[in-house]
Amino acid sequence: MHNPHNHEEDLLETNGEAGAAVLIVDDQSLLVGSLAMVLAAEGCAVRTLKAPTVDQLKAEIGERVPAVSLVRIQPGPSLTGGLELVETASNAGAIVAVLSDSTHELLLCAAVNAGASGLVASSDRLVDTVDQILAMAKGERLLSEFRRSELLNLFHTHRVDRDNRFLPFESLSRREGEVLCLLMEGHSVGKIAESSFVAVGTVRTQVKAILRKLGVNSQAAAVALAYRGGWPDADPALLVDLRLRSLN
Repeated sequence: MHNPHNHEEDLLETNGEAGAAVLIVDDQSLLVGSLAMVLAAEGCAVRTLKAPTVDQLKAEIGERVPAVSLVRIQPGPSLTGGLELVETASNAGAIVAVLSDSTHELLLCAAVNAGASGLVASSDRLVDTVDQILAMAKGERLLSEFRRSELLNLFHTHRVDRDNRFLPFESLSRREGEVLCLLMEGHSVGKIAESSFVAVGTVRTQVKAILRKLGVNSQAAAVALAYRGGWPDADPALLVDLRLRSLN
């Protein structure tokens, strides 16, 4: 969730003349300031917004649609909010690139699915970032149509794969989930029974139910399946989970 800010304080405009309108949505002031100054020197009219809400971004774009919007996104809980900003800017007609500390392919897949034209790594040299923004302002594509289609296919494949991995765990009861977590921590059935103040037979019955629902034949296989799927730490609400696999 984005932190609330005063809209007027977040808005900064340079003195770029007759060039492309560029909107930078980022809360890292040092990078934003440097990027804005260089783009302004190239003749762009640059505006910046720090951590806006979707409504604030809509209001800003409603006043003047930028030729290019650069939106920061990061892996983790803030990703969904960042992708909503990307989608908002794209739907308004702006060419959108995402800026991120991560270059994971799944992050780019999610950004492209939201309407981004490409990803700019914050580790890139400033001059390279400026060149990419100016190229987009001239209508050049950061991604070929083939690469864009490939990324969209990877995104949808990942979503299906992740949903399939989570599906068996959704059938576990709360207690079965607790028992599986304890097995993942290396506890024996006897130890689980002792710490839970229940009979060993009760825990064995719960373990059998876990194995049946997960479609495996041993406790070791159940634990391995849980680790591979990122369970229980993975958040099904996130569009992508960068821990599941690397798409190389």
